[in-house]
Amino acid sequence: MAKVLIIDDDPFIGELLITIAKELKHSSENALTLKEGMDLAREERFDVVFLDVVLPDGNGLDALSELQQLRNPPEVVIITGKGDSKGAELAINSGAWDYISKPASPQEYMLHMRRVLQYRSEKQASRPKLGHHNIVGRSNPIIRCLSQAAKAAESHVGVLILGETGTGKELFARAVHDNSSRRGGPFIIVDCASIPENLVESMLFGHERGAFTSADKNQQGLIAKADGGTLFLDEVGELPLHIQKSFLRVLQEHTYRPVGGHEELKSDFRLVAATNRDLDALVQNGRFRQDLLYRLQAFTIELPPLRQRGNDIRRLSRYYLNKLAVDFNTTPIAVSDEFLDALKSFSWPGNVRELFNVLEQVFTSNPEAGEFLPIHLPLRLRVAAAQAAVLPKQETRNTLTVIQGNKLRRGKSSGSATEIAIPTYQTPDEQKFPPLKEYREQALIQAEKLYLESLLMQCKANMGKAAKLSGLSVSRIYALLKKHKIKKEFILK
Repeated sequence: MAKVLIIDDDPFIGELLITIAKELKHSSENALTLKEGMDLAREERFDVVFLDVVLPDGNGLDALSELQQLRNPPEVVIITGKGDSKGAELAINSGAWDYISKPASPQEYMLHMRRVLQYRSEKQASRPKLGHHNIVGRSNPIIRCLSQAAKAAESHVGVLILGETGTGKELFARAVHDNSSRRGGPFIIVDCASIPENLVESMLFGHERGAFTSADKNQQGLIAKADGGTLFLDEVGELPLHIQKSFLRVLQEHTYRPVGGHEELKSDFRLVAATNRDLDALVQNGRFRQDLLYRLQAFTIELPPLRQRGNDIRRLSRYYLNKLAVDFNTTPIAVSDEFLDALKSFSWPGNVRELFNVLEQVFTSNPEAGEFLPIHLPLRLRVAAAQAAVLPKQETRNTLTVIQGNKLRRGKSSGSATEIAIPTYQTPDEQKFPPLKEYREQALIQAEKLYLESLLMQCKANMGKAAKLSGLSVSRIYALLKKHKIKKEFILK
């Protein structure tokens, strides 16, 4: 039985969809406002949401992004006004499953509900699941990587994991192993960057007694130890060139010969490799074999850097601070929003590993803190947070706008610039002086309109670029443009 959520201020549509859901033997909830509906979506797990666009307290399209960020995001069917082609386009571009134009017949609503629930059922039946509690995050990039890792775990091909230092490549390699049919076998790690070049061959293939001066006994190699399990080659880009040819043969035949040995031995292992290097560039420079790269690329997962994972920084921080409290057998310390904002403003070149190192330093250095504040962070992070707070204002002043009279000039203070008229706020006479709240609201409206006009001009009305620059969704930008009666065509003139 599926769960259906209806967010529509029309009681008739709500009752109709509830009746249809009941007839199809599914449960349902109805909300008349956007706030009420989103509160329900956050508290309960729904399979499908029927979402109206025009609601008393907001635009339904603005909720699409948050609905897609939920732990188990529902399918969303948008209910839009008849003939509203722009609304339909926005709905699909923003990730909605489908849309229904008002007015619609009960048969149409029934058909949409049947189809979307059938699609949902088929998708969940085919969706691979990945169990690995140490991977923390709900951002779109990390969810995508988790889905890829789940698919990789179900296959038998080799896996190549790419990503900057500290992004969690070993965690994902372990996740692939732990969720594969080889989970009962060994997980053998080979750190190619830390093994001396003259010992790589012996460590990988093993050696016979007397193979070289210090070989006083037979030694089993890591390839042999990985038999029945997974061999994880970390930093595979550091594998010496003269070893790559031998290792390629091992991958093809799953046989190897220990150093000094004469007999071919077998090892049934699955290879997972990882690197932070550009292997294609290494191939071009003659430092990595093209044929080996082809073998490694059977299934590739590219992990995002921490700076591209949005609110995962907050989730990771809370997770790790709670873990430290457990490890040290102490009561968890509260974390302020300002502390988390400061962490989010840093670029984290060392990614998750660097974040955890900083959090451990903060935790161990401030055991008496009642709440973690920005002052508890290392100086370099506090400086970065201060710069992040100031920089946008400086950029706006220095590169985006120069105010002259009542005109906004786009560009630097010298050279050509495009002007946008700024509507002036007339100072009221003494008898009609407004309350501060009213004055502030009008000033904010003026600033918001000016920002939108400037944004469209900067992006040449490219809505995708505008969304990226502003941090708003495309649907939200369209709603604001409509609110202020701004036309893209006018901006481009």
